[in-house]
Amino acid sequence: MSDVGGRTGAQKKISRFRWPFARLRAAIYYDGFNLYTAVDAYKRPYLKWLDLKALGQALALRSEVVKRVVWCSAFRPQNRSGVKRHEDYMKALKIRGVICRVGHYVTALDGCNACGHSWQLAIEKQGDVNLALSIAADAEDDLFDVCYLVTADGDHAATARYLKERFPHKQLVLVSPPGRYPNPNILPYADRAMEIGRELLEGALLPQMTKYRQRFLGPQKIIQRPEAYDPPELREKGHLKMVVNNTY
Repeated sequence: MSDVGGRTGAQKKISRFRWPFARLRAAIYYDGFNLYTAVDAYKRPYLKWLDLKALGQALALRSEVVKRVVWCSAFRPQNRSGVKRHEDYMKALKIRGVICRVGHYVTALDGCNACGHSWQLAIEKQGDVNLALSIAADAEDDLFDVCYLVTADGDHAATARYLKERFPHKQLVLVSPPGRYPNPNILPYADRAMEIGRELLEGALLPQMTKYRQRFLGPQKIIQRPEAYDPPELREKGHLKMVVNNTY
């Protein structure tokens, strides 16, 4: 039932046309850290400047309408330049209507018993809890008919089990980040499963420049895609950069 970058024949059959008033309400929930590490493994930085709303719309069936997109992640304060990129990315997502719930990192000491060498580890906190609570609360408030859970982390098996036991009439779609297999602990609770292929990532990138307003009547600011995230064709022709705003 899985799909790499497209849809299986069964999914095409499911995605028959429905009139707008009869379409199922879909909500997309992203495990931000899990998705980021999967995209990072491609070694193509431009894929990180990802429009999660557009990606969610590409994942949903034609018989569904995306009503809610939630992204749960955390900032790593030790990496200052990374935090700046992360904050700008979050602002760009918010402009697209994505709900962003941010946790934090803590440091822990780890070491080798054999040689005595020790080092510090940065551990993400709150991301999984934020994602689980978002799904549970939105299900309680009846904000979706179909839940798309984007993760390969088996910790979310408890979230999937709760959703299916408490709300058996709601559908759960397990979406594996690129290059990851469907998690076997979550899969038993999923109505269907699919995988994000590179083609979907390529077709769901944020524009180079996006207008951002901190307050409703405040001045507009410009969020610019980091140069490191420029697509290859722009990097090869650095003098030919297209400015695109967020007038979608």
